[in-house]
Amino acid sequence: MADTSALALETPSSEAVYRMLRNQIMTCELSPGRLLTERESAVELGLGLSLVHEVLTRLMRDGLVQAVSPGVYRITPLTLKSANDLLTVWTLLAPEMAALGTSRADPQQAAGLRQLMLEGNTVLAGPPDRNRVVRFIDIAEQVFGLVATASRNERLVETYRSLAGETWRVISLILLAADCVDTLLAAGVTWGSTIEDRDGATATRIVRDVTVATHMSAMRVLSNRPGTGGGGVVLPLRH
Repeated sequence: MADTSALALETPSSEAVYRMLRNQIMTCELSPGRLLTERESAVELGLGLSLVHEVLTRLMRDGLVQAVSPGVYRITPLTLKSANDLLTVWTLLAPEMAALGTSRADPQQAAGLRQLMLEGNTVLAGPPDRNRVVRFIDIAEQVFGLVATASRNERLVETYRSLAGETWRVISLILLAADCVDTLLAAGVTWGSTIEDRDGATATRIVRDVTVATHMSAMRVLSNRPGTGGGGVVLPLRH
């Protein structure tokens, strides 16, 4: 008889599967617009249907997949227009969120933000390979999640969460193309230095500059990707 305790140890958690699929979607290894079914995914991953359903439901809440029919999902399409629309909103939202979060952060939140920014800059300073990009995006999400929480504005938190998955997917593609890295590095250093003083005005300026730069970078990078002509879905990078 098989050792069921050993099998249990080998079965990945829903969190591990979620992270794996999320990273593949973020870096477009799983292409925008691709269909995923619970049954086929369960067979491919060697997992139970209930676990796969749980993971895909979480990804849907992240805005990274869309329900097509029961048990069938589509990875959220990505086009030049959708990226432009998304980053236009992000450019309006992120600077004000940064201002509120920086100025209202309590001592524990401020310390967390400073530490995350140091970690992000350390990761970003190395070669922009897939693992570093995935790690940096994870840190950046934590930074803005903490900033949103520190703002003490629940509506702002909800709005950020509704945009976060798709926004960080676009920024992942920028970094994989080694575009805009220096701008993001500089922003992390200068924003980090404003937190101790709770300088919301400076945080606004820094984040506005970097969101405008990433918007321009995204349009430049995505315009050169295969499949974008005529508003088509962006295809994966070839490594």
